[in-house]
Amino acid sequence: MSGRMGTQFRGKLADAYGQRGSYNSNLWYVYSPRTSRDWVLKSDLEWDHFVLAESDPTIKDIDYSPAPLRERLDDGRIYETTLDATVIHTDDSIEWREIKYAEPSSRKEESRNRLQQEAQSKAARRAGVAYTRWTEHEIRSNFQKLTNWRRIVVWLAATRERSLATYQTDIACFLDRRHTVTLGEIEDQWGEPAFPLYAAALFRSLQQGSYLSDLDIRPLSRLTQISVLRGET
Repeated sequence: MSGRMGTQFRGKLADAYGQRGSYNSNLWYVYSPRTSRDWVLKSDLEWDHFVLAESDPTIKDIDYSPAPLRERLDDGRIYETTLDATVIHTDDSIEWREIKYAEPSSRKEESRNRLQQEAQSKAARRAGVAYTRWTEHEIRSNFQKLTNWRRIVVWLAATRERSLATYQTDIACFLDRRHTVTLGEIEDQWGEPAFPLYAAALFRSLQQGSYLSDLDIRPLSRLTQISVLRGET
């Protein structure tokens, strides 16, 4: 079994190398706490999109490696293309995402992008789903949020073999009494040895949209604030 898994993984890496385009970007092998599985990402921009998607509480599920699509272009040609992500939101709406640098690296890349966009948008209309193209302008618009969640997804990955349910329940009770707490107060409450798991449980709850935080505007630290949602007690 391990040999077949290794062969499959090498195949995924080879495919990802072939799909990197003209930018020769880094490949990222990542663990997604949201989907509880590993993925191969084809560029630094896809890594930043991954971080942003993992932080988004409106996302219920996401596929970072959708199956290829085949669509007939306006000139009659059949074009095969692959999206970068398929998103299922908490309201069960579906969004197909393509991730692209704002400026193509060459005329060949620009032509390919146009054909790709035509095929993907036509396929999305036929499937009745939303289609969006994300560039570095949208993905990297909030540097502080990205910086914080890059740390958080790594933190969560370190606890991938642990159940966090009990820790999440403890934090929910703590917040029910206090309404707003800091990471430092969580560490003080349960002690330094247990803090990594309690922090991971808190981050998982933030990922699920259970609480509010100031991670979009302030650096992750002991002073990071977490609050119950408005209307909750």
